[in-house]
Amino acid sequence: MPIREVRLSAGAEFIVVICGDIMTMPGLPKVASAEMIGLDAKGQIAGLF
Repeated sequence: MPIREVRLSAGAEFIVVICGDIMTMPGLPKVASAEMIGLDAKGQIAGLF
């Protein structure tokens, strides 16, 4: 089994071994995108994209 990479997930206390062509999912940001959505002075939705 070819080991491509070894990662330390210190917060979760895991050692993650990446083998072959395995892809990992990205983590979540510290601030959710929903916190940036709001209304401007004209009542238009702002911060969606």
